Amino acid sequence: MKKTLITLFAIIASLHSNAQEFDKKIESLIDKATNLYRFNGTVLVSKKGKILLEKGYGFQDIKNNVSNTPNTIYQVGSTTKQFTSAVILKLAEQNKLTLDDKISKYFPEFKFNPNITIKHLLTHTSGLPEIFRDPLFLKENKQLHMSKEKMLSFYVDKPLYFEPGTQYSYCNSGYQLLGLISEKITGKPYELNVRELILKPLKMNHSGFDFSGLNSTQKATGYSKYSKNKYEQSIPWDSTVTYSAGALYTTAHDLYLWHEGLLNNKVLKKSTLKEAYTPFLEGYGLGCFIDTLYEKKVISHGGNIEGFTSYFGRIEEDDVCVILLNNIYNTEIESIGTSILAILYDKPYRFFEETKISDDVLEKYVGDYEINTDYHIKIARIDNQLFAQIKNEPKIQIFADKENSFFVKEEDIRVKFKVENGKVIGITVYQGLSTKKGDKII
Repeated sequence: MKKTLITLFAIIASLHSNAQEFDKKIESLIDKATNLYRFNGTVLVSKKGKILLEKGYGFQDIKNNVSNTPNTIYQVGSTTKQFTSAVILKLAEQNKLTLDDKISKYFPEFKFNPNITIKHLLTHTSGLPEIFRDPLFLKENKQLHMSKEKMLSFYVDKPLYFEPGTQYSYCNSGYQLLGLISEKITGKPYELNVRELILKPLKMNHSGFDFSGLNSTQKATGYSKYSKNKYEQSIPWDSTVTYSAGALYTTAHDLYLWHEGLLNNKVLKKSTLKEAYTPFLEGYGLGCFIDTLYEKKVISHGGNIEGFTSYFGRIEEDDVCVILLNNIYNTEIESIGTSILAILYDKPYRFFEETKISDDVLEKYVGDYEINTDYHIKIARIDNQLFAQIKNEPKIQIFADKENSFFVKEEDIRVKFKVENGKVIGITVYQGLSTKKGDKII
């Protein structure tokens, strides 16, 4: 008996030691991302029911020197789509709709393609025009209330991109329609449907939709630009603009309660989730992306909205959850999430690791690149380092982490060069959520 107890204590001590090691590695990764201005927010990581890390990094409010905390409230953009999908799936469980219902059943006043179904909306395979690509929508003042009639006007009478069910094309328009369908079935506002079916049962008490109207000392300020020397505060969009496609605000811990609720079938049946986690086209299921990592099924969704980005990734079979909420624009947040998963599974990963590039290769990148007549990028080499001058701004040093991919250490900028047959022909610049492509002209 004594030997058995000693063995048990040794196992427990080993597990505790491993957990602490994971903690240190994850914290080191987040510290690095924070120092590179790629993360400014709250992280929560859990495995097998144990929260390994729950911590705020950077500033909730830079001007007033208020730090992010585990309780900071963020907008999560398209991570909202998981909740919209769950409402629709719950209504299906209650036999109030079927996923094969034609959407024309709910919108007889509009001439929607008769082949579009609710499942097409859920899987981004409807072929509907994307509202965020409409030039007129882009000109709208997003801080003002938008009526549902106005919202529909940007895509309801437009031709489809493709025949429903034949292709995948990420579509906010479709998820807005799902919110409207839930309202038609229940006779209640979409936001109330989410609250009654999900937020209230799971005690997600710090989540909601009217972020602009939220009065809380825990509310994060969003930043569209954030670097060592400057920052630019964003103005929150009115929740009616993104509606059921991206208006949710929440905390890291509330999203952890959502993870637990899904894991323990507190909202949806196991059979329903099995269908939701089956990819349709391009790895998208019903309100979530499905991927495989280390022979494990990863269920995830990310999001971005004015001044905020988010990542919510899960491996159900091991009760693993990674939550990253950022009050800055950032294109690297998913790579932070997948790096955390690598740490949890003791796998190698690379995150902004500098790579030595030969002078001959560096010299090929030197030149003038044209995005358009008013937007040029000059790449220069000084010794064995490259510098980029975007438009007429000061030169900034760029560092390679791959042969044709470079990053800026003090600002969220990444530069990738396009090479064909050994010749550099173009450039892509990622700055925040902006992507610009150009050709090499000199």
